[in-house]
Amino acid sequence: MAYSPATDGRLTTARRLGIAVALLAAGCLTGAQTMAQDLAYQRWQRCDTFSTIVLQRINTDGRVIVAGRETEQSQFLACMAAEAREQRRSKPDLIVPDPIVNPLPR
Repeated sequence: MAYSPATDGRLTTARRLGIAVALLAAGCLTGAQTMAQDLAYQRWQRCDTFSTIVLQRINTDGRVIVAGRETEQSQFLACMAAEAREQRRSKPDLIVPDPIVNPLPR
């Protein structure tokens, strides 16, 4: 027989290693956000006042991507630009990518 299970109930070294690798991989997949994402989320929270604008995602570079109606798009973009300027006051070298507004289907 090519495989003989451990009979004493203890995990074999290979199984322990496999479990450790799986747990490590799972931990890396849930990893923390980048600083750019944290700042982008702060901007989003301050501008999340428009009923037709919905957050889709925040990229690792800090780009906010939303879906929304054209009626509130310009006010939302103005709010996000103002918040970016405010953040640059304390971090002058901060690079803030422009948000993207994907149109919602009618």
